[in-house]
Amino acid sequence: MNHTLDISSLAVSKLNNSLDNFIKYDIDVSLDEVENNENGIKLKYKIVLLSNPTNTKLATEGFVSLFGNEIDISKQLAPDQNNIPLIVNVVYQDIFPLLYIICKTMQIPCPAYKLTHIDSTIPKPAPEEPKAEPIETMTEKIEPENEISIEKTELAPEVTAEPVIEEANVSTV
Repeated sequence: MNHTLDISSLAVSKLNNSLDNFIKYDIDVSLDEVENNENGIKLKYKIVLLSNPTNTKLATEGFVSLFGNEIDISKQLAPDQNNIPLIVNVVYQDIFPLLYIICKTMQIPCPAYKLTHIDSTIPKPAPEEPKAEPIETMTEKIEPENEISIEKTELAPEVTAEPVIEEANVSTV
């Protein structure tokens, strides 16, 4: 079974820069059959990720076409153990790299890399940044391992001589 994915729209919105209260993304997925023929099936998909509490919304939609025999296509449309059609996981895996780059660029939490882990996306607290010490105390703590000494040396006196031009005798035959 083969598939092709087309993204027709992508929308990202962020209300503010505060990420303190972020808990998870809630997801809404829809699939609608657009075309069905002997070669395969074409579905319109829409995936919306909404942060909880509401601050960020990621929405993408487009078309996915499945090619293959009826048995392979029906397996892709069948729900998995989480009651999610397999093709939804395939679509999500295809668009995840795009979502990741956009989230990192816009400095918003990135959704889970697997669709089944979206509801458990809890950010880890950021490590505390070390407090900067004044420069004076930092320089006192630095002890060189090897000392380097530079001594002033006198250069050789300048030689002021006129350039020597040698003449060459060239004879022509």
